[in-house]
Amino acid sequence: MARHLLSCQHSSIPSQPPLSGLLPAELSEEPRIPPAVLFEEPRLPPKVLSLGSEPFSDSLLEHSYALPSAFNKTAADGKSMNLTCPHCGLTLRTKNYKAHMMRKHSNQSIDVCLASHLQCVCVDETTGLFAVQRTGHGFSVPVHVQRKTWGVSHNIRCELEECQQYQLLAQRSGLGFSLCEHLRSLDYCRETVKEVFLQEHIVMEMVDLKFFGEAKAATCIKRQKAAQMAHAPLCVRVDFGGSSTQICLSVFEPEIHSFCRLGRIFVTYNALRNTWHCACAKPRISCPHKNIAKWHLFQTQRDIFKSTVPLSSGTPSQMTQESSSFEDNAAVERSIRYIFKEKKIPGSLPENVISQKMDHQKQLFPCETLCQVCPEHPKLDEAVLVTNKARIVSMMGVIENVSTHHRSCPRCHMVYRYQEWTDGLHNFDNHVVLSLELCLFLRENLQNHVSASRVIDSLEGLRRVKFPSRDTIFHAYCHFEALTDAEYMYSCINCGFHPPVVVMDLHRKGVFKLAVSDLKAPEDFNGEHDIEGFWNSIHLEMISRGFFPSGVKNPFSVPPSYTHWAPWIGSETRTSDIVLNTEFKKVGTSSSHEAKLSSVTEDRLLDELAKQKVGVVRKLCKACNIDSKGSRFDLITRLREKMKSRQTYDKVFQSIWGASGGWSVILCPHGIVYSVKFNLRAESPRDFADLLLSWKHMPNVCVYDFARGLAAHTNLRVPDKLPFHPHEGRLAEPTEENVKAAQDGSLKVNLPWLHERMDSVNENPHPVTGSSDHYVLYDRFHEGNTKDPKDILRRIQLVPELKGWLNSQVVEQFFANMRKSNYFLSNMSPSTHVFLMRNINHHYNTVTNKKLLERQLRHGRLGKINISLSALGQAVVGKYMHCVMTRTLPLFTCYICSYLCVYILFFVYLAPQVCNKPREITETVLNPAPSTSGDTEPQKRVDNKKANRRSTDATFPDPCGPPCEALTKPENILASRSSWCFVPHPGQQQLLNYVLDISRPKDELIVETSSGCLTRSDFWTLGLNKEMESTIGNGCFELITKIVQSKGISIYIENLYVTRTWLAPYGCDPLRSFPTDAQRMDIIVLPLWTPGHFQLCESCSEDHSRAVVRKKEL
Repeated sequence: MARHLLSCQHSSIPSQPPLSGLLPAELSEEPRIPPAVLFEEPRLPPKVLSLGSEPFSDSLLEHSYALPSAFNKTAADGKSMNLTCPHCGLTLRTKNYKAHMMRKHSNQSIDVCLASHLQCVCVDETTGLFAVQRTGHGFSVPVHVQRKTWGVSHNIRCELEECQQYQLLAQRSGLGFSLCEHLRSLDYCRETVKEVFLQEHIVMEMVDLKFFGEAKAATCIKRQKAAQMAHAPLCVRVDFGGSSTQICLSVFEPEIHSFCRLGRIFVTYNALRNTWHCACAKPRISCPHKNIAKWHLFQTQRDIFKSTVPLSSGTPSQMTQESSSFEDNAAVERSIRYIFKEKKIPGSLPENVISQKMDHQKQLFPCETLCQVCPEHPKLDEAVLVTNKARIVSMMGVIENVSTHHRSCPRCHMVYRYQEWTDGLHNFDNHVVLSLELCLFLRENLQNHVSASRVIDSLEGLRRVKFPSRDTIFHAYCHFEALTDAEYMYSCINCGFHPPVVVMDLHRKGVFKLAVSDLKAPEDFNGEHDIEGFWNSIHLEMISRGFFPSGVKNPFSVPPSYTHWAPWIGSETRTSDIVLNTEFKKVGTSSSHEAKLSSVTEDRLLDELAKQKVGVVRKLCKACNIDSKGSRFDLITRLREKMKSRQTYDKVFQSIWGASGGWSVILCPHGIVYSVKFNLRAESPRDFADLLLSWKHMPNVCVYDFARGLAAHTNLRVPDKLPFHPHEGRLAEPTEENVKAAQDGSLKVNLPWLHERMDSVNENPHPVTGSSDHYVLYDRFHEGNTKDPKDILRRIQLVPELKGWLNSQVVEQFFANMRKSNYFLSNMSPSTHVFLMRNINHHYNTVTNKKLLERQLRHGRLGKINISLSALGQAVVGKYMHCVMTRTLPLFTCYICSYLCVYILFFVYLAPQVCNKPREITETVLNPAPSTSGDTEPQKRVDNKKANRRSTDATFPDPCGPPCEALTKPENILASRSSWCFVPHPGQQQLLNYVLDISRPKDELIVETSSGCLTRSDFWTLGLNKEMESTIGNGCFELITKIVQSKGISIYIENLYVTRTWLAPYGCDPLRSFPTDAQRMDIIVLPLWTPGHFQLCESCSEDHSRAVVRKKEL
C-alpha cells in the first residue's frame, strides 16, 4: 500500500519534491544533503553567478533568466559558446553544462518520476515480463524485469546481478520496500509490444539461401512450439531509440541460465558492422537465439539482408566506388607488408629506449617523407591528422589526447603511419600506443604465466586510471612481438643444432577451440608445407589487426586447414623450408598396421578417461547416448565398446583433451624446445614422424611414450631407407636370449659414441656422434605399459651411457610448467594460440640457455668471457665463430669486430708515432714482417713474445717494436678469415687498455686523421659496446679506402654524416653527394644509418668480374 501511495503521489503531483531511493516518504521532507554540501564551490564554474543561497530548484530549471553570467551569453554572433568543466576538464556546450554538473559532479540523485524514468515496454503479458532501458542516456542493451502481481505466484525481480545485490542491501538496512530504478520505472509503462507470428516457410527459405542448415531451422521451429506451449511470444522487437544502427530483439528461452534468468534473452544486431551479439555465445558464433532473431528480421525487415555487391554491371559511379575500395585494400596490404619488412624491432633493445619516461611526445608523425615503394620515390603528401584522442599506455598510466598522423603517396596511395621504436613507443592502431617498457613487462609476465588482462587489472588498480580494453592491449602486444626481429633458433647451447638424444611427448591440455568436422581433407596433396611462408602469414595477421577493426573481415586471417598449417623447427635444424604435416591422412582409411596403432591410442585415451571424476564420465555417456547408470568401471566399459566408431571417439577426445589435438613437442635432455607441432586432430605417431623426417639429421636416440608405434609408423613411411635401424629401433636383436637377459638385468648395450664421436664410414652419420644408428626407447613412466615382451629391449636402463644420466621426464616437467598458462592460451583463436605459443617457447629457450651457460661458467670459474657457437651450434670459448652467435646468446656480446677496428686504427696511426720513440731494448712482435729468406722458425717467434716490455714513456705505453710500422702499412694489410679469432698479444692489449681507460681524460687527443681528430671519448663509442660515433666511423672507412687503393682498386665511401641526411626528416638528394667521377669507380660504399646499426650498400661497376676478383684479393 505504501508503494501504491508513493506511485499515485508521483502521478498526481508532478511538482512534489523527488523521493530518495532509500528513504521513506516521511523522511523526504527533510533536506537529504546538508546545505554546505549543496553550496560547495565545485558545483558551479567560477564564472557562474550565485543565485542567492538557494540550491537549484525545478523553477530555475524550467525558466530562463537573463543574468550576466556564462550561461546567458547572447548568441548575436551566431556562435555557440563552449565551457570547460572545472572538475574533469571536459569541454562541452553551454546547453549541456547544467546536465553534466548534475549527472557527474552533484551529490543530488534524480529520483524516478513521470518526468525522469527509464523507458520500458511489456514483452510478455502472461508472465509479467518487461524490457527496460539499462541506463537513462545513450544506447545500451535493455534488461528484462518481472512484475507479476496476479495468479498463485507473485514475482517482482530484476535480472541484473547488481540490482539483486541492491535489494539485499536495502533489506539488510531495514528498507525492504526499496526497489531498483528498473522496477520503479514500470509504474510509467504504457505500452505492450505486439507479437509477430513467424512463418515456417520463411525459415525454410532461409535454409535454401544458406543462412543456416536444416538442423538449426528445426531447432528454431522447436523453440517456437515451446513458446506456444508456454503462451509466450517467441521473438519481439524492442526499440527505445538511442541508436539508428542497433536492433534489439527479445527472444524466448525455455531454460534458466546465468545469462537468462527470467526466460528471455536479448539479441542485438549492429547494422553498421553487420554483427550479431547474444549473451549465450561468443562473437561470430551461432546460437539458436541469433537464428530466431534472423528469422524475425528476415520476415519483417528483409531489406537489411540485401547484399551490397551488385549482381550485374552497375552504374559507372558504382564501379568507381568498387574500384576505389579495392585500391584502398591494396594500399592497406602494401602498408602492412612494408611495416613487416622495414619496421622490425631489434631483439635486444637499448636501455635508453626501454627506460621509464614521464614525458612522451604527444604529436606522432611518420618519419618517411618519400615513398619507399615507387621507383622514383615521389614526395609524400602533407601529414594528415588521424585522431587527437589517441592514448599512450605505459607502466605509469595512460596519457590522453595524443595526436597521430599519417602520410600517403600521391601515386601508389600507400599510407605511411608512425611506427618508430626509437622513441620508446609502439603504435598499434593509431588510437592505442604502448610504451616499450610495458611491452617487455607483458612479455615477462607471460613467461611467468600471468595473462595480459591480469597485468592490466593490476596496473589499473595501482594507478587508479582507466586503461583501454584488455583485448586491445593484448592484440597490441602481439603486434609488438610480430615486429620483433627474433630468430626463433630453437637450439641448445650444449646439444647444438642437431641433438643426438631427444625426448618427445604430447601436451594434451594445450588446445584451442576448433571444429574438426569443418576441416575438409584435401585431394592430391603430399603434406609438404612452406614453413617460412606459413609463419610469415601468422605474423602478418598479428600486424594487420592494427589496420582492420575487430568485427571486420581480415584478409590476412589464417584459419586452420590441412594444407596451410606448419609446425616450427629451427632454421639450422630442419632440412629446408619445406616441412611435413600429414594430418589429413588421419581422416582417410588406415592400413591394417596403422589400425592396430590407432587402437592403442584409444587405450591411452581410456587411461586418461579413467582418471576423470564419475560426474564427468557420466555426463560424457549421456552425450554419447549411452546408459549413464552404474559405477565408473561400468561406464568406461560401455564407452570402450562405443568408441569403435570414429564419431564417438572424437567426442570423447574433445571432452578429455579439448577441441584440437594438443602440442607435439621435441626437447633435448636439457629442456630446450627444438620442435613444436600444433595438432588439429587426435595425437598419433604420425605427428612425431612428420617432425623427425623434416630434420636435417635425425637423432640417434628418441625417447617416446609409444616407442613401438613410432618406429613402426616411421619405417612404414620410408620402407626403402628405414629411419629407425638396426632391429627396428630396438637396442638389440629381439631374440629370446636377449629378451630374457634384459628381463634378468644382465643385458647391457653400450653406445660409446654418445660421449665420444666415432669415425664412421656409414652413410649419413650424425654430425655430433658419427653414428648412423637410430633407436626409439620408452620413457621411464610408460615402459611398463606395453604388452609386447620385445619392447623390453627399448628401455633406457639397458644403456650405461644413458642410465642415471638421461632425464626422460624433462618433457613432463616442461608441460607442468606450461600447464599454468593453459587458462588463457586455451581461450585464444587458433592463429593467436600458435603465434603466442611459439613466442613463449622462444623466450623460454633463451632464458634456459642463459641459465645453463651461467651455471657452466660459474662451475668452471671462467667468468663472463667471449662465448661463440661452433659450426654445429654448440657453445665454445673464443676459438670458433658463427654468424648466429650474437642472436642466440645476447648475454655474451662479441667485441671482436669493435676490437679489430680499434687495432687497425692504432696500428696505422699510433704505431709509427710510438715506434719512433727511444726504447731501452729492441723488441720483437708476435707476427713480424714476412721474411724473404724463409728461415724464420715459428716456435722461436712465439717464444720471443716474452721479450716485450713496457715503455719508459710516461704518456704512451710502448707495446710493439719497429716491425709494427711495416706491418700496419696499407699495402701490407690483407683480409683473412682468421682475423675473426685474432687474439692481441700483451703489448697490443696494453695499448688498447690505455686508450679505452675510462679513468683518463675523455677529451685527450689520440689520433689525427686527414678528416678530423679522434679523442678518447670517440674510441669509447667503438670499443666499449656503445653507439658508435660517426667521427671514428669515418676514420675506419678512411683506413679502408687506403687499403683498397693500395691494391689498385678505385673506391668511394660516403661520409657517415652525409648519409644520415638522406633519411627522414631531411630527405636530401643522395646524387648530389657523389663525386663527378663516381661512374668510373670500381666500388661505391654507402653506409646507411638505421636505428641500431649501419648497413653497407655496395655498387659494382660494369666490369663486375674484375671488381669481384679484386675484392677477393682484399
